[in-house]
Amino acid sequence: MFDYLDRGFYWLGQAYTETPWARAGMVVVALVAVLLAVPMAKLLKSNPVIVGLLIGAFGAVLVFTLTPRIRTYGDPGTCYLQFGKPTRSDLLQPTDVSMNLLLLFPVGVLLTWLRPVIAVCATFLIALALPVAIEYTQYAMASLGRTCSFYDIETNIIGLLIGVAVGLVIRLIWVVVAAVGRLVTR
Repeated sequence: MFDYLDRGFYWLGQAYTETPWARAGMVVVALVAVLLAVPMAKLLKSNPVIVGLLIGAFGAVLVFTLTPRIRTYGDPGTCYLQFGKPTRSDLLQPTDVSMNLLLLFPVGVLLTWLRPVIAVCATFLIALALPVAIEYTQYAMASLGRTCSFYDIETNIIGLLIGVAVGLVIRLIWVVVAAVGRLVTR
């Protein structure tokens, strides 16, 4: 288990190394999430903890994708139009591909805990549109030192869908355990 924690901290360190503004950005995201969680939860008629975590997850996506980068991959202001298939090494090492898969994963998991259904649908549509908007911004703002790539859109959406699948499994286990608990206490 500690090996997984070490690997997770290593990946987070790599992400912070690539985007030096990310630490300050994450502090701002945390403050915004704390300040907006309760009012947004009242507006959505949902749980403030889930709403706050979703605001934080969306903020983290923006921080790690729209802040200037130390190394530039490709020519800024260009867009790579190919799709691809991630390799095993791409998934096991902290690469651009694995980071893109992980970006929207927490959003997908948290979507399964959001209520009511209209809030889930609206948030899911925002999550689907976000990668496209981010890649367009990276294309339009070459000064960020980032490049646009359809492959990034693909891996972001795959990460979102994997997150939804994992969240649904967790939710199902939660409901079954709660039902068994109620039967046992009767």
